[in-house]
Order: sequence, then C-alpha cells, then structure tokens
Amino acid sequence: MGLSSVSPTPPRPAKRAPRFNRETADVRRRQLIEAAIRALAKGGIAAFTIDSICKEAQVSRGLINHHFGSLDDLLVEVYQSSLYESVSEHIAQARRQRQDRTGNPPEAVLLALVRSNFQPRSFTRDNLLVWLALWGEIAVNDKLRQAHRRLYEAYRGELAVEIAAIAAHRSRPVDAAGLARNFIALVDGLWLEWCLDDKAVTPVEAEEASLGLLESALGPLR
Repeated sequence: MGLSSVSPTPPRPAKRAPRFNRETADVRRRQLIEAAIRALAKGGIAAFTIDSICKEAQVSRGLINHHFGSLDDLLVEVYQSSLYESVSEHIAQARRQRQDRTGNPPEAVLLALVRSNFQPRSFTRDNLLVWLALWGEIAVNDKLRQAHRRLYEAYRGELAVEIAAIAAHRSRPVDAAGLARNFIALVDGLWLEWCLDDKAVTPVEAEEASLGLLESALGPLR
C-alpha cells in the first residue's frame, strides 16, 4: 500500500475546560443568594420557595440543592449575608488589629462597628423587609435560630471586648456584656421604627442615638 493511500491520523480533540470550577461555583452561589434576597424583599418568607428563587436567578431547580443542600441551608446563607456581612467584616478587622497590636485605638474600632449598622448599602427598604421576614422565621426554624445565636453571640462578644477595653483604659465601671446587649437591642428597635415609618427616624439620628447610649456609659467616643 502506498503512502498516498494511508488515511491521515485525525487530530485529537482539544481537551475541554471543566464546565464548572471553583470560581464559577462561588459565582453561582452568590447569584442564588442574591436571588433569594430579592424574593424575600418582594414577598416575604412566603416567597422563599425553590420556584420563586430559581425564577429570580433564571436557573434550574436542581441548583439550589447542588450548591446549598437544602432550602434551609440557603436561608441561613441569606441571613448571614443580608444581616451580618458588613458587621462581620468589621469584626474580622478588629480581631486582626488586636492580634497585631497595631492599628486604630479601641474607640475607633468601636465606632466602626457601630457605623457598620447604618451604612447606605445596608440601611435600605429592601434590606429591612428581608430582615423582618428572617426575624419572623427564626422563631419557628431551628436551623436559622442556631445560625442567629452564633452570629449574634459573635457580634455581642466583639462589641463587649471593645467596650471593656475602653472602660478599663478610662477606669469606668461598665458591664460590657450588658451594654453590648442593650446596644444591639436599640439598633434593632431603630431599624424596625424606620421600617414602619421612615419619617420617624433617619439613619443619621439612629446612629446618633446608638452612639449616645454607649457614650452615656463610656464617655465621648468621637
């Protein structure tokens, strides 16, 4: 057989890149969380269904179980993302500063923790509607209640550490844990008041009231 009659070896097909990688999985998870937040803002907890979330995200139904395991697991992620994301960032920053023994004084760290509650990206009507839906669900959803307890205790503990550091430096007798609890309760109440009537309190007034509570026990912080 001559060389001219030999069929050329077909080229090997190029290897396909994996359809899903870690980056796209993270992006998809974030898309689902954001879609779930939009669903809650539009229709409350009744709208937190696989169908409504997948419609918002424009994805197939199976992706929620694939990325989160269950609808309750997604709800926990939504709770952490919508309520505690900016606060968690400041908590992590405060811990790094203490470990390095450098950076801002405790007054500045505490101020940042306070103001993280009233940032424009957080203090919005949609976020408030989401929060109301989630707070109502905490009472009947054990998995969400456990997540709330964990996040709440982390936040209160961090506030208490900074409050205690300032009180010790200024030789002021302060119940740091109690003051942190009262501060969080005041912030929650101000958020609810603003949700019911945005003319009753402004974000600036809410921040001033929250700082006022702390300064009544610790002295000036600004």
